[in-house]
Amino acid sequence: MRRILIVLLVVFGLMTVQGWLLAAEPAGGTPQSAGKGSAAAGKDRFIGTWKLVSAERRNAKGEVLPAGSSTDGIGFIIYDPAGYMAVTIMPGGRQRYAGINPTPEEAQRALAGYTAYFGTFSVNQVDGFVTHHLQGGLNPNEASGQKRFFFEFSPNRLTLKPPRSSTGEQSHLTWERVPDLPNPTPLHRRFIGFWKHVPDDPRTTRGVQQSSDQAQGVPPGFIIYTASGHMMVHIMRPDRKKWAAAQPTPEEALATVTTYTNYFGPLLFHEKEGYVNHRRAGHLNPNAIETDGRRFYEFSDNNHLILTVPPNVGTGTPGTEGRPEVQITWQRLSGGGGSAQ
Repeated sequence: MRRILIVLLVVFGLMTVQGWLLAAEPAGGTPQSAGKGSAAAGKDRFIGTWKLVSAERRNAKGEVLPAGSSTDGIGFIIYDPAGYMAVTIMPGGRQRYAGINPTPEEAQRALAGYTAYFGTFSVNQVDGFVTHHLQGGLNPNEASGQKRFFFEFSPNRLTLKPPRSSTGEQSHLTWERVPDLPNPTPLHRRFIGFWKHVPDDPRTTRGVQQSSDQAQGVPPGFIIYTASGHMMVHIMRPDRKKWAAAQPTPEEALATVTTYTNYFGPLLFHEKEGYVNHRRAGHLNPNAIETDGRRFYEFSDNNHLILTVPPNVGTGTPGTEGRPEVQITWQRLSGGGGSAQ
């Protein structure tokens, strides 16, 4: 596990790399325009759901470093036709919390090597790099700004590489395309896309408790449903404090994990019963890995999805049982169709 921790710390920003995290741009609600020389055909190659298959660290000669290769982490990166993106990577072998809530030291361990952020993307086809424009992320020091990666495509794989370090070393993250489901149901097609967390509609939430996040102001967040039959959730509190240094103290780590929700995994529809099941293959909370989250659904119109957590069930995360019914409202940002094959 240590090998993939080293690679992921360097690659996705839990460790600061000079020149990688570029100057922040103003946050926006719509995708950034593509960079110089980019073309629609180049951007279309990214569209779809990709699963992490390997992480490598290579020297200036292109040789894989002894401790620079690992396949024990799991993760997904999703690129949307409308220009939205999201990524989560979870290292293998994470320790569970001893109790329902983590101690500061447990929170610090849970953060190590874990990557999660969301935003938009643009492609510079001429120079061969893709830029992720962050609108939110697990690391509060990098909840906005940009991350640039050089890219290479093989038939069903995508390799992302940040700029080389001062020693010439470079990380390589290789992803494999997850195929779209061959015959998605009409209901599944209606879910597909990126959805933005928005205030609850009082016309549809009368008598139902708001989520705790909603009660404190609407936090930025995406929920993503893919044509491959997967889902991913990112929600963060808007008032999160930055870390004092590149790495968090135990207390800073505890504040981080309690103000960000992230999980991903397969999606199962129970149309007759009116609910969708989020199977969390990965979760920021290590106690919630491989748990199910039942969400009853309602489309208030074509562009708004209301997900209801039933009473006395909780979110599916250990320790949330006994809560009253909670509703969360999402507004469509994009949707329909599948990946470009």
